[in-house]
Amino acid sequence: MIIQNQHLEKALNDLESAYESVPGEGHEYEDDEIALSIIERALADALRTSPDLLTLLDPTDIEPLDHRLKARAGRILAVRAILLYRLGHHDLCAHSTRLAVQAFRDTLAYRFDDEDRYVANHLHQLLMRNVAAIALRPHEIADSYEQLFDYYAGIDLYDRAEDMLFHAIELSDAPHDLIERGIAFYDELQQLDRRTLQTRGLPLHEVNESRRELVDQLQSQ
Repeated sequence: MIIQNQHLEKALNDLESAYESVPGEGHEYEDDEIALSIIERALADALRTSPDLLTLLDPTDIEPLDHRLKARAGRILAVRAILLYRLGHHDLCAHSTRLAVQAFRDTLAYRFDDEDRYVANHLHQLLMRNVAAIALRPHEIADSYEQLFDYYAGIDLYDRAEDMLFHAIELSDAPHDLIERGIAFYDELQQLDRRTLQTRGLPLHEVNESRRELVDQLQSQ
């Protein structure tokens, strides 16, 4: 399957409209079916294939997309995964989830100038859903959380970085290196003034407490 950027813009605009129409948790089963049909038709048009062949989509097929288009496609693949899960199509859901996660991870560090700059939030929300548990092994989820930790630490959102760090440690098969990285992270934060830490969402007393927790974990291994 070959995806050509020049055919994607209009189709992805259609996908955005479909994305906005996806019902919430309280809607009926039939609404999910309709929303899924809309999304899959538009996604198939974007990929110049038929809805029945979407299961053949591979990470290498979305790799050539530019970052903005890949991020938008990732959003729609994530919504498709959620709908498939709610409808009980768990194998198809797992496939769509893996593609969405890959699209988000590939574009996480890209600096967008529109709504797609929230790729990190979309990835985080997807990882917290049941779809991630059926599509990814715990260590794969941990790897995504580690990447989110690096991202948030790099843009000085310390409270979000901390959340991602502890999620990664909890799910990692071998958390030793992550714990050491976390301690180093808190060592750097301890060098900052209290005002900076407060404005970045992580007061000094929380920095000290979290560092002690990681040191205790390291010593207990």
